[in-house]
Amino acid sequence: MKQLLVILLLIMGTHAQAQFTLEHTYDSAATYNFCPGPGSSQLMYLKLEASGERYVKINRCGKLISLYDMDHSLVKNISLDMVYTASPYFTIGYIMYISEHLFNLDDKLEFMYVVDSGTYKITQVYNETGELLFSELGSPDVILTMHAQQYPIYNTDNGTKLMLSYETGEAKVFGLGGMLGTEIDVANTQLVSTYSALSNPYPNPAQQATTIDYTLPEGNTTGEIILFRITGEEIARYPVTNAYSSIQIPTNNLIPGNYFYTLQTTSVITETKHLIIIQ
Repeated sequence: MKQLLVILLLIMGTHAQAQFTLEHTYDSAATYNFCPGPGSSQLMYLKLEASGERYVKINRCGKLISLYDMDHSLVKNISLDMVYTASPYFTIGYIMYISEHLFNLDDKLEFMYVVDSGTYKITQVYNETGELLFSELGSPDVILTMHAQQYPIYNTDNGTKLMLSYETGEAKVFGLGGMLGTEIDVANTQLVSTYSALSNPYPNPAQQATTIDYTLPEGNTTGEIILFRITGEEIARYPVTNAYSSIQIPTNNLIPGNYFYTLQTTSVITETKHLIIIQ
């Protein structure tokens, strides 16, 4: 009986251990990867319409999109030298909606490119050969630093993957023993509301102060505008109420650089906006 109890405890202990396997390390892929001036990169998993599953690394500092197979072998590099850069604070703008059949039906990789510097906005669509497919002087009011499919954990045909960013500029892919539950995936998509409640800051870039217009969602009387660095570090919270529709935020005490802000209430977290602070 004692021997059976020992065996059962060993089995339970084995199953209780989590399974994390480091699969690969990508350089220049951290979301807060810094080059001469701030510039975030990205590593994501995509299931493309023709090519299938791919890891995609966007190196915004090196102006490069790299596609990798699921065994982490390089498939192709796509230069971003053709894109327009409006601000000296970023090397390039934001890459969104990487696909093969979204904007046309050939099998070339294509993507949306967005520059939103506050005073200048442009949205373009390019394919992998550098051909410009679309261009308009406007920008989408969404979180520009995050791809629609970019989550920390993905269910793939090759198992469940976890992606983490490091201060070295690297990003690592870990294989997980379990699977992301459907209810968690649904909750993730509902975490950030597309409720449009924030204006762009003005002036932007700002030196002494900037003003932000806001509208609280129905049923909410209070909220907070949260200011954070490009690295995700929270800087300050500014209480707001439905008695007003704008707030002035002092910026002369902040280090020059790129910041983001969002409005949080008991019911929603709104889209993120970009603020540049200069001396």
